[in-house]
Amino acid sequence: MKPETPAEFIRKYPRTTAHIISESLGYATPSTAGRIGLDGLHGRENYCEWIASCYRGNARECLERSIRNRHSHEGFMADYRLAQRLVDHYLETEEEPLLASWF
Repeated sequence: MKPETPAEFIRKYPRTTAHIISESLGYATPSTAGRIGLDGLHGRENYCEWIASCYRGNARECLERSIRNRHSHEGFMADYRLAQRLVDHYLETEEEPLLASWF
């Protein structure tokens, strides 16, 4: 069964959520990444500022690119390990950064 909420997406696909954060260069918080991933999984548009600007609202394209580029998510601004720690912390506490994961 496909997840129906961003939180369910994050719990089911924590690594993909972290890769979406990395692909966003830290723009997306865990819940934003979960919403993008959920919309992409269901083929829905998403109009957060990053997706609207870079993907014309196409959340599926972002989801696919995040997965396809997963091996390049390292270094400054695209650090998968940091993103994974943020996702793990979110799953444990439901706490996350307010505006962006990092800048």
